[in-house]
Amino acid sequence: MRIALISDIHANVVALEAILRDIEAQNPDRILSLGDQVNLGPSPQETLRLLDQYQVKCLDGNHERYVRSVMDGLPGFEGANFDSVRFTAERVTRAQITLPETEQIGSLCFCHALPGMDTFPVYDPERAVPKLRTLHFDGIRHIICGHGHNPTQIRTEDLVIDSIGSSGCMDAGIPGAASYNMLWLYDDTAVLRPQFVSYDIRRVCRVFYDTGMIAQNPVMSRLICQQMTTNQSYMVPFIGLADQISKSLGESCISMDALHLADEQYDWPDGKRVDQYWHDIEALLKAP
Repeated sequence: MRIALISDIHANVVALEAILRDIEAQNPDRILSLGDQVNLGPSPQETLRLLDQYQVKCLDGNHERYVRSVMDGLPGFEGANFDSVRFTAERVTRAQITLPETEQIGSLCFCHALPGMDTFPVYDPERAVPKLRTLHFDGIRHIICGHGHNPTQIRTEDLVIDSIGSSGCMDAGIPGAASYNMLWLYDDTAVLRPQFVSYDIRRVCRVFYDTGMIAQNPVMSRLICQQMTTNQSYMVPFIGLADQISKSLGESCISMDALHLADEQYDWPDGKRVDQYWHDIEALLKAP
């Protein structure tokens, strides 16, 4: 059996289109998406529609859970840094993002991070390994998951965890390259091979304009667009700075003012503040 595996698309429909075209040419027995199909990126509905068109079985991720939480009015998502969650919640239905948590074939389990733990830090061995020593999974010897945006393998005495990385926005990857994995199953043997395809980063930038996401929150849109076009993430340090500023302002959650102040203070690798970044993107899109 051959299974094509994608994960953490994060509504980057341009990368997904390139991946699915490549998968289609390889004609696997099935296609499985390991969660975080939506949120962050600007094309949640288009992403889900395309996955349905290719008959991809999708599993639940923590970002689907975040969107359902906003739909339910649960607290914790009030800050301007969660604008993409609200953006997504307005464009998808609950039924579209209510998904199974796991898929199992023998002792092989597919899930987003770990079964029942959709934010388990598979990307951070120093945190993951001590926690794994306290856990036991009946009948599971191999877990293939996403959540970590870069590929990571963890081996213990009785368990192998392969986190395949993000298909839509890696944290440390090659600009314009999308990844997925092909899995070959031979009785009790699994062979996992990463695959890479290129996608048009100008089209990614265009989608941010066309969907109105930039108008809603230009700062968060810049963070997400920059990650999807460079496959480098600055989200954690930037939001950490914005959180510090927000607290110094006496806010209960991060405001747009705090995000703009963080933009002024953050040491962007390209040296561009948000306004200049989007000005240059506009020029790129107008170029022949």
